[in-house]
Amino acid sequence: MKLISQLERLTSAVTRKPVDKVPVVSFTQTGTLELMDASGAFWPDAHREARAMATLALAAHRLGGLEAVRIPFGLVAEAERLGCKINYHEGKSDYTPTVEAGPPSYERLTIPDLRSGVTGEIISALRICRSRVGFNTPIIVGVTAPFTIAGHVRGINEILLDLILNPDLVRNILDQTWEVTVAFSNELLRSGADFIALIEPTASIIGADFFKEFALPYLKKAIDAIEGPSVLHICGNSLPMMELIVDAGAQGVSIDQTVSVAAASDAVKGRCSIIGNVDPVGVLQLRNEDSVIADCSRILDEGTDVLAPGCGISPYTPTRNLNAMVRARDSKVSRSSARRS
Repeated sequence: MKLISQLERLTSAVTRKPVDKVPVVSFTQTGTLELMDASGAFWPDAHREARAMATLALAAHRLGGLEAVRIPFGLVAEAERLGCKINYHEGKSDYTPTVEAGPPSYERLTIPDLRSGVTGEIISALRICRSRVGFNTPIIVGVTAPFTIAGHVRGINEILLDLILNPDLVRNILDQTWEVTVAFSNELLRSGADFIALIEPTASIIGADFFKEFALPYLKKAIDAIEGPSVLHICGNSLPMMELIVDAGAQGVSIDQTVSVAAASDAVKGRCSIIGNVDPVGVLQLRNEDSVIADCSRILDEGTDVLAPGCGISPYTPTRNLNAMVRARDSKVSRSSARRS
């Protein structure tokens, strides 16, 4: 059998083509305290400085065994460039950055120069990672999707009320934020990214009707305009919205651990790949290696196209449990080969 690269394998799996084995990657954040100690790159610096970001991301690939490099580790870079005030939680290596306040004005946003600020650091980190791993290892870059950026800009509690009380304002903000998602995604693809992971955690809390009216149209426009492969990650129980999520047009859907892989596969009917969905806390953080292997084996049996965490990896995750994901996959491949022989 012809040997294929990790990039070829992941590309085939995401596009539902035959693979020699299921890839083991993360389309969500990969920073952990153990990897920080091992690499010498710590949060919050690794959230906003290219070299630290690249160093920590490479550790998840080289030490954690994940078969792709994934940057960044937070969801606020776009919001920072739009003028939001960001709390990087100085001195705390187990916190991801959060938005403290929106920009002075959100009714007329200006698409910033994404090659500067924190988005510029992400682009630089991407280039460092590419220089270190070459072109056979996939690099995944997370980009915040339009509705979540809108929640950062307006305030999540405010925008949830606006859905009912001021829907035109929501649409006005989304008319701007989807362009930021596209502009950043395409800048990353031009800089060497292989996959864009569109992260839309906020969309799962608004329900199917609001998702269809507000989030979906802008996801569609963004995905259509992104000049490369994309995977859409939505937190929470996305199964009631799965038909709508597939309509967004991403090549793959990354599902939360609350969703059954088998049920998600039935819902998408082969129209996109299913990625996931190991519980990042209940399994990867808290269980031992044997339990991780058992849970991964169950997910592989259910038919996931790509074995991955169901959400961002907890910073308290032991590195041995990331390696156990790969061991689980390899054990399945070995048993399958033994049966064929």
